[in-house]
Amino acid sequence: MSRTWWWILGACTLAACKSDVTRREEIAACSRRSADALEIELCLTGNYRWKPAEARPAAETRSQQLATIRQRREDSVWARGAAQRRDEIRSCEDPDLARCLLVRFGWPEQRAGAAADSVWQANVPRHRREIQECSAQRQSSVGSCLMLRHKWPTQRALALDDSIQRARMR
Repeated sequence: MSRTWWWILGACTLAACKSDVTRREEIAACSRRSADALEIELCLTGNYRWKPAEARPAAETRSQQLATIRQRREDSVWARGAAQRRDEIRSCEDPDLARCLLVRFGWPEQRAGAAADSVWQANVPRHRREIQECSAQRQSSVGSCLMLRHKWPTQRALALDDSIQRARMR
């Protein structure tokens, strides 16, 4: 009798536990509806009766996987147009490169900002000379001089002015 009891208990345990394949299928089904971790978690707990303690980490992991896949796809598509992107950067004569890339060419804000920062960093030696030149004159603030004479973006020139003012207060 005790042998039969163990077999029944084992069969019930196996029936109650979901296989890894089933769990992956349920996660995939929920992530087809949304890539958001909370929504995946709610789907797993509501539709498939997962325990919240198990659903939360599974949902967060799946959400991160989907975000990584999406980012890699976007990067791949973006890389295909590298030559065109270089031409767009060269054609922007606006002092605010990021704004030009956003407005004229519809670049995503994050990529436009990164490109503008990269171009700016490549020209640091020239910027240092411009700052020295404008620091030597006394007719206006350094930031105003940089904007008027050297076509610096307003935001960068004002940030430099603020930095100079803070340094003088110390």
